[in-house]
Amino acid sequence: MTYAFLIQNESAYTFGQYPDTPTENYLNRNSSNLTTPLKNTTILDTKSKTDYFDLMKQKNHSIKSITYTPKFLCGNVSSDEGPVRPGHYDTDISILNKQDYPIKILWNVIPNDGNSSNSIVKILNPESSTGITCSDILPLVTDNKNLLEGFILLSLPISGSSIGAFPDPNNPQASILRSIDDSQTNLIDVQVFYTANALPQLPREMIFNKINFTISSDPSGKIPQAFLRQALEVSFMSNASQIYDQVLRVKSLLKEKFKLSDSELSDINIQIERSDVDVIFTNDDHAISSSRLSPNIYFR
Repeated sequence: MTYAFLIQNESAYTFGQYPDTPTENYLNRNSSNLTTPLKNTTILDTKSKTDYFDLMKQKNHSIKSITYTPKFLCGNVSSDEGPVRPGHYDTDISILNKQDYPIKILWNVIPNDGNSSNSIVKILNPESSTGITCSDILPLVTDNKNLLEGFILLSLPISGSSIGAFPDPNNPQASILRSIDDSQTNLIDVQVFYTANALPQLPREMIFNKINFTISSDPSGKIPQAFLRQALEVSFMSNASQIYDQVLRVKSLLKEKFKLSDSELSDINIQIERSDVDVIFTNDDHAISSSRLSPNIYFR
């Protein structure tokens, strides 16, 4: 008769089979020593066996696919429409070929509640990297939302029980098939870098002209009486290299606000009392985050 039993040491568990006689003699000689450890390690014994047989089960199955699924967020939110704070959002997916030989990858865009794009083939040279940003993603999506989110599906092409991620040096359109083993499940390194709540443009200097003026008369009667012969103030954004007619700027504003015709506007008398220049710098209120992805490995 053959026994399969677990010997518990302080830091190791060992499965083994032994001939009938030595096993029986060992059990007879040490039965009092084995009773308590076996009773105390019933749960550990079950877990070890489960992990062992799960591992053996995986080794008996071939790999079906190796994929990475980084999330992307691209676009602008200008109000409280959500789902995130107002701001500009961008995503940068970096892919590193850690090997000393070229690798072929496939990637496509899967937007939320939208159709997947066609797959794009990308060949990474040995020990090189590439990136996928919003400028690459947006042209592949037909939905014209202000804020677009979804996933990129990165995959290593697999044919049967072989991986086809290795381009033929003599014909880049063809692939060299190699058997899949554990060392080929993590050929590339994929990291995702997000910027959020950043301004669409870099922080910059902004110049404003603050104009104090009075409206002496309005023959059209369209401007409210409360605005006539009162100290008024308005601000305009200006460029440093531009020359402005401040009276014309104020009149253009009044024309749009009170629906004045050209003739009515020409009859209005405006006097500029003072003009000041203010310079401010836009704030670059933003947040960044990054993450490294592990491969998703599926067995047949």
